[in-house]
Amino acid sequence: MPADAKWYLVCYDIRDQKRLRRVARHLEGYGTRLQFSVFRCWLGSSDAQRLRWELTQKLEREDDLIIIPLCSRCVRGLKVPHSTVRRPDWPGRPATHKVL
Repeated sequence: MPADAKWYLVCYDIRDQKRLRRVARHLEGYGTRLQFSVFRCWLGSSDAQRLRWELTQKLEREDDLIIIPLCSRCVRGLKVPHSTVRRPDWPGRPATHKVL
């Protein structure tokens, strides 16, 4: 992982169901779905720029996309309501996996 990696919220509103599914599948390779149109991704700045470019290639002018970088202070301040079915953990950095 890059030294400048941090959490990003990726939110979108896509008018066409086919494009919606294509973007959601693409984002599943980058992060974790929090809501229907909201993902969290642990990215370095160059990865975030690459993701933005890849998504703009899949979107049309009528669609909306926002990628929000979160500082560590913002992540610490996140509050998740008790009624939330999934209560995602927001560690300072996600666990890494070692491929053997």
